[in-house]
Amino acid sequence: MSMLAERLELLFGTDTITAHAKHVCEAAIQQFIVPGEEKKYTKLITHLAMALTRIERKEVLNAPPGELMEEVLQSEHYGQARQHVAWIASICNAELPDEERQYLEMHFVHALTD
Repeated sequence: MSMLAERLELLFGTDTITAHAKHVCEAAIQQFIVPGEEKKYTKLITHLAMALTRIERKEVLNAPPGELMEEVLQSEHYGQARQHVAWIASICNAELPDEERQYLEMHFVHALTD
């Protein structure tokens, strides 16, 4: 079992994330993460699981700081990050709130940059 799968099992086993969040994260791991590169995506997968759980539980959402998003928007990887987040939204069958979409784009840019 990969380190990301273990992390998801731990979060799910402690009721920190929902079954839906775990399922979406597992699909994202299969879609985007090459074996051996899991460590680069730890923050992304953890944030995705928590974000989807917050949305399902109707918790308060916060956006990343504006100056941080300005850097993300300037990245050469932003287009790819945006496509990845759109794919995630499509398998969730829902539009992601802007706050969570921005954080996910930020995490994808970071992972793709490393």
